Amino acid sequence: MDDGHTGGPNGEEDALNATFDSNLEIWLLNRLCHMQFMKRAMTGKLSAWLAIDCFPGAYNTSVEGLAYDEAPIQQMNRYSFDDYNNLQPKSFSANWIKGEDAFVYRGEDGVLLKYNCNHRNTTIYRHTAKSKYAIYDTNTRTHKQLTLPGMDDIFQYVDWSPSGHGLVLVQGNNIYYKEDIGDMTTPAIQYTEDGVEGIIYNGIPDWVYEEEVLGTDHALWWSPNGRHILYAHFNDTMVKDYYYPIYGAMDNSYGEAIKLRYPKAGSTNPTFSLNVLNLDTNTNVSIPVPQELVSREYYFTKVEWRDNDYFVVSYLNRPQNISYIYVCNTQGQCRNNQKEEGHGGWVQLVSPPHFTLSGQHYFLVLPRQEGAEGYYKHVAMISLDLTSGIMESSGEGQKVYLTHGSFDVMSIVGYDSQNQTVYYIAAKDPRQRHLYRVSVDSTSPDYKESVCLSCDYDPKCQYVSASFSTNGDYFIMGCLGPGVPYYVLKSTHTNFEHVLEDNAVFKLNISSKHLPTIEYVNIKLPTGESMYGKLLLPPELNKDHVTKYPLLMNVYGGPDTQRVTMRYQLAWETYLASSRGFIIAYADGRGGAARGQRWLQSNYRRLGGIEVEDTITAGEFFKNIPYVDETKMSIWGWSYGGYLTTSVLGRGTETFQCGISVAPVTDWIYYDTIYTERYMGTPHDNAEGYHLGNASRLVEHFKKSKYLLVHGTGDDNVHFQNSAQFIRSLVEGNIYYRTQIYTDKQHSLTGGNTRTHLYTTLEDFLHECNHGYSKYFGYTTESDT
Repeated sequence: MDDGHTGGPNGEEDALNATFDSNLEIWLLNRLCHMQFMKRAMTGKLSAWLAIDCFPGAYNTSVEGLAYDEAPIQQMNRYSFDDYNNLQPKSFSANWIKGEDAFVYRGEDGVLLKYNCNHRNTTIYRHTAKSKYAIYDTNTRTHKQLTLPGMDDIFQYVDWSPSGHGLVLVQGNNIYYKEDIGDMTTPAIQYTEDGVEGIIYNGIPDWVYEEEVLGTDHALWWSPNGRHILYAHFNDTMVKDYYYPIYGAMDNSYGEAIKLRYPKAGSTNPTFSLNVLNLDTNTNVSIPVPQELVSREYYFTKVEWRDNDYFVVSYLNRPQNISYIYVCNTQGQCRNNQKEEGHGGWVQLVSPPHFTLSGQHYFLVLPRQEGAEGYYKHVAMISLDLTSGIMESSGEGQKVYLTHGSFDVMSIVGYDSQNQTVYYIAAKDPRQRHLYRVSVDSTSPDYKESVCLSCDYDPKCQYVSASFSTNGDYFIMGCLGPGVPYYVLKSTHTNFEHVLEDNAVFKLNISSKHLPTIEYVNIKLPTGESMYGKLLLPPELNKDHVTKYPLLMNVYGGPDTQRVTMRYQLAWETYLASSRGFIIAYADGRGGAARGQRWLQSNYRRLGGIEVEDTITAGEFFKNIPYVDETKMSIWGWSYGGYLTTSVLGRGTETFQCGISVAPVTDWIYYDTIYTERYMGTPHDNAEGYHLGNASRLVEHFKKSKYLLVHGTGDDNVHFQNSAQFIRSLVEGNIYYRTQIYTDKQHSLTGGNTRTHLYTTLEDFLHECNHGYSKYFGYTTESDT
């Protein structure tokens, strides 16, 4: 489920996607088409292609109670709404070239650059321009449009072969292959013919798999030598249609109804099959259903090639409490190599494995029991012995944990085969992320000994990202907070370090702004546990004075998420704290990330339970801070945060006087199967949990608060149906409220003047709540007139 508020004011970034043909040095450039139907796919493509995620709006945090920057208030300007839209730090996004110590990135003005880590030089390739797909020859420095006989010039997906100069293409939900892209006069070979728009998909995911499982716009994977393509075939025939209106242009008298195959909780899922194309023999081999899942519903979650002959696939049963990792060969023979069961909850989606050079072992992040404290995610090494062939070998691989302790490993980011070293990101402090290495060489005295590479690097670098070259010789480290983000290229074998982006210009510009002070707090729960909280305090706040300030709590609260971290962020709330005198509050209750599985799965089968209670507990804590005006407490959230806001107000505790809910789920029967059933089961097997999680049953308590409900009618993720049905309940309960509808807008509420109108509306509602006066509607309470 997306949080439309996350990721800066624009919601989406203009993306450059490129893949590299190492033999002929030809670049395939794909500028995103600004088409409604392509938007979701291309956004997924961006996250899959970038070597480092973009963080245009990560939290600017400081060490316990320090301000963003220290300077006399009279010499500085407030951080304005225009600043929020225009003054943000740069990120650095790169794509490592497979088999080389080199990466590609986009420079100023869209220039495409290649950096060679060994030679330490940068080559300019070309200036990009808005286009469809084009082929660029780096030898002649020329490019030409990608057009093939019998095909349109708009493609759903295009990718280079890892070797040679062939392309795989998806058009009309079918897969094509072009062996020699240098010759565009001969047609591509069509390998699938049953693709049907909205129903049958080959090589690209349907809606629910893209949104909840794969997170990309493609569902095909090359073998390393480029002679096989493993792809997924999705069949949505039995998935029920959901219709939502698009009103279109002002002169469109009738509009249209968009039909989307969308499986809602408890309903029929799409089916799928995995297949291997052999490009040498032009054959198509189907991968068999796992024996343990025959006659049961299940998902596949990840695919990774081990070598040119073998690959692994991870599967989940539909309840998502048992996972299997199968190893298969290109002839369609498979066996189970690893089984994992949920420990009182769901099994988290398995990340792609990292293989050793021999392929005899791979690395995963898996739960490990740490005594009475329960399970935490750790790095595990799993054997994969295929020396006797896939059918002769039997039994699960041997599992050896390489890390331990009461903390979560968040991801494996690299493997150095020469030194037998795994690199990973861990959260020993849940608010931080640091880069570690651990030796997997059992003959080394450092075997299983972890070393932190970033902990002492820089006090302002406590939240780190990293991406490694394919052989592990170099990596790009992003220092994402609490200081202004910067990015450095480092060597794993020497002291070499090169700054890729220091955000110097941004630092200069932001230094003239008087930003909020940030404080971290610990909030006691009734269980005796503590949750982390964070406050953004107005620059002028003086704790020695008696002045009280209104408080706005921003919430999300979805499973395995966080709000309280040390990532740098300049958000809408930063503007409210700096320029409008708000105290901004955040808290991460039970069900959140980076605190072990017991904490994570506290609300299993009961969404809208514990996380609501913890949010109210946090609200009461903030309410008792001396400089908080307890009569001017508001809460707001987007998507799951909108659901949490609605559920908190529905408890009727009077902790918050006002609430804003943007694009919320209001009843879990309206959301998709994969996300909802992971945490709630089905409506059939957990009827009570669904009933208790339905916000509409709580409308009576909305008489105690002021409520603003915001939604876009074109939301294909959290359907407007949620708000429409909740409005019905509010009306039937004789509850008076405010609502703001955005015509044809999707979940992110972007495009045109939408975001400016949205945040202006939210701010005015908060002012009305706190002061009884609306800039646009005048006085709203008799006492203030």
